[in-house]
Amino acid sequence: MEKELDKNKEINKAKKIYCGELLIFGLVFLTIGILFLVEVIGVADWKRIVFTFLTLAGSIFISVDFIWLLRSEKRQKKNCWIDKIMVLPVALFNLVFDIIALSSGMVFIEEGEVTSPWFRFVIGGDLCYLSLCYIFQAVYHYFFKMHPAILEMAEVEEVDNFSSTKTPEK
Repeated sequence: MEKELDKNKEINKAKKIYCGELLIFGLVFLTIGILFLVEVIGVADWKRIVFTFLTLAGSIFISVDFIWLLRSEKRQKKNCWIDKIMVLPVALFNLVFDIIALSSGMVFIEEGEVTSPWFRFVIGGDLCYLSLCYIFQAVYHYFFKMHPAILEMAEVEEVDNFSSTKTPEK
């Protein structure tokens, strides 16, 4: 009975930490996204270049990760479908936007030329969308369904505790 209470305490602690981190990231991303949208934070040349290549790599990673999730039963048990599905639209949008921006030369505008407002809206919109995803995931995993990785961690600890209390046979 006492082991069950300890296990539940550990699971609740891990759940609070995980959901708290998601909530903090969500609020930070929302704040930065709004600041980009209202032009408190401007889009400098280096930000356009870094954003384009960073989101291009991230979009490819998220897309490959989702395909891997579709193909691997072992990976499906360790991940939450809703977490992966929610970030997929922004990844696909960024993939298309980055290809268009790179092919049209929108990224490498020289100084003195009029810059496109698209980057301000895309960066701000991406951050706001991701913040809403993170806030939703924090609420969902805290109140409704625990993340499978947290449950798996608790099962692994339970097996480790069981094997450490087992006496060796002679």
